[in-house]
Amino acid sequence: MPDLGPIEPVPEPEECKSVLELTIRDFTSMHPDFEAYRGINDAGCGMVAAAIGPDTKPTFVSGLGTMKRVIAGDFSNATFMACAPWDWMPGLVVITNQASFDQWYRDVEGVNQTFTVPITLTDVGDGSGNLSYDSKAFFPIDDMGFGNTENQQHNFSFTTEGHVKFEYVKGQKFTFRGDDDLWIFVNGRLALDLGGTHVPISATIDFDAQAAALGIVPGGNYQMDIFHAERHTSESNFRVETNIRCFEPVPVVR
Repeated sequence: MPDLGPIEPVPEPEECKSVLELTIRDFTSMHPDFEAYRGINDAGCGMVAAAIGPDTKPTFVSGLGTMKRVIAGDFSNATFMACAPWDWMPGLVVITNQASFDQWYRDVEGVNQTFTVPITLTDVGDGSGNLSYDSKAFFPIDDMGFGNTENQQHNFSFTTEGHVKFEYVKGQKFTFRGDDDLWIFVNGRLALDLGGTHVPISATIDFDAQAAALGIVPGGNYQMDIFHAERHTSESNFRVETNIRCFEPVPVVR
């Protein structure tokens, strides 16, 4: 038998965990999209394309959104209901243009600074088996990067990006509540659309109900891509609750 030399060990697959490893990019309030626009809860549907871009980033479509967001409840307990045709036009935008948006989730020297922040989802403790992460003061880079927002105790101007893989099992859901912008793609398709500067809004991905639209089937393994932005004082809410118990991290494209 010929000498084949040393056999390289087969790497073990990376263990999946109930952890979301997030990439945080810090911006200054001088950026045209941060601390620049007042909140408007109706605006935000369709600000990005329904399919993720080839570099696993959202693709800019509109600074206002192509449709109106409909929410239920009051400002302290708002829930996303639907995207509907505009029946009035605000006459403004809340993202300046494609060039400014393209900086949100890409490393740009002199424009942003990048940090990695893991968050751990823990059992909610109600017997449901759901896991959650809940912060009403989500300021992961206080006193870091460009420093805290002027005249504020916290650093408000940042974006959040995360990529994971998970196995789709019937009955799974993923709920987010927060402000400001949030887009979640599953299997490359937009599954949750909460773009814009707004009060904390809750929305849920129901994987069974959305399976056909997302092109997923039970037992399959799929990528979830999460994009968030905190662009305006004076709150920062970030809450996740899900019965997905195992996430496999995916490297971020810088």
